[in-house]
Amino acid sequence: MTEKKAYRTTELAGYFVAGQRVPSVQDGDGNRAPKVGHVLYLTEEEAKYEELQGAIEKADRPVVAAPLSPGKGASKPVEA
Repeated sequence: MTEKKAYRTTELAGYFVAGQRVPSVQDGDGNRAPKVGHVLYLTEEEAKYEELQGAIEKADRPVVAAPLSPGKGASKPVEA
């Protein structure tokens, strides 16, 4: 199995990169655009074309997944 590596989208990326959907963000005027800096995990073969087009770049440092739930003491319940 080929190892997947982290790549970040650039301002040249579209809504789909290497067959994967890139989330969009909305600016103050209500216009939507693909999110710059979104992390995709691709094999070198999957990334080759998109990297040549300038739509993605290799992530500078390893990307750590965000925790699925907040840690202990992250938020306290609101008392009425």
